[in-house]
Amino acid sequence: MVNNKAQAALTERYLLPCLAEVAAFFLALRHQVDPALYQQRPVKLGKPYPLGQCLEITRAVQRLLPDAGVATAGFSGAALAGAHAYRAFRKAGGSTRQVWGDLRGEFFQNAFQVGTLYVDVANDTVTPTKPKVEILPFAESALIPIADFKHFKRIAERYWQARIFPNHILPELAPTCPLIHVSPEGKVQVAEATGYMVAMAQASAFRASEEVLCDTPVADDIFAHVRRHLAGTPWALPRSAEEGKAAALRACREQRAKRWHLSPAQANAHLQAVIALNHRLLHVLPSRRQQVSRLTTVDVGDVQPFASPVGSLSYGQRLDEEIARLKQRLAICQTARIAYAQALSNELLKHS
Repeated sequence: MVNNKAQAALTERYLLPCLAEVAAFFLALRHQVDPALYQQRPVKLGKPYPLGQCLEITRAVQRLLPDAGVATAGFSGAALAGAHAYRAFRKAGGSTRQVWGDLRGEFFQNAFQVGTLYVDVANDTVTPTKPKVEILPFAESALIPIADFKHFKRIAERYWQARIFPNHILPELAPTCPLIHVSPEGKVQVAEATGYMVAMAQASAFRASEEVLCDTPVADDIFAHVRRHLAGTPWALPRSAEEGKAAALRACREQRAKRWHLSPAQANAHLQAVIALNHRLLHVLPSRRQQVSRLTTVDVGDVQPFASPVGSLSYGQRLDEEIARLKQRLAICQTARIAYAQALSNELLKHS
């Protein structure tokens, strides 16, 4: 943080005396964005909203913050008091920025750094029974930056249940995006095409990329799949993963010598190329589960049982939809139960 001492003083003056009200303000913003976000994407990767949508929620709330006067037009009570405190903090020079990283070694999380506070407006996107908003001193949040690509790989494999391989398929792009993701559903993507990870590759002069590119070559089936679907692009494709590994490591050295790690234009060109290539890789790899010859008859309530050779994707989709629907109902009931318990507790306190 730039000028941490000044930010600490502003936080102490404007935010800490009314922390409950500030929390109410951010919760009110969250309530504003929830309906539209739910309509746009009620299910993500088989999980009901808000699970897995911390980035979408954080960005939606962030869009309201610069124009808080309009965003808080209907606020009252604690939420309005929190809005006034937040605006006074910002007017005095208080800093707000979106942050992302490894939260407690378990998953990736998007949040805000507001002065010296950690403000998470998507605290329920992993465990839906948690409060929607969490605020605590940033030093106590246990949110840490992603240190290198191996750190990223470790969290991604754990949190996303993904398989992560070195990018030995597109050697010219490997210094900037040195990984290949394979999702549990089989979707393959060149990674990581985000500003933070590209900046990390550049800041290390591609040495962080080299480190992960030295790992065991990408699996043969992944290599063949990507190579097949990228045939005809202007990018040179190696004949084998071993050949690609050597070419990727050589590209790191050559691009460092050309000082491409200091060129924002070059980084952006590679980033745009990866985004375009990933559009070509939306084909799904055959799941190992699809190699099973038969399904047994299973009663799944509203979904009719199915007992025929594997191959009917529509049946699997119906199962996924039913699971998502049940999860959504469970999340709604859990949220209602928490709200009821809180209301009951407040009433008991009034009469105690």
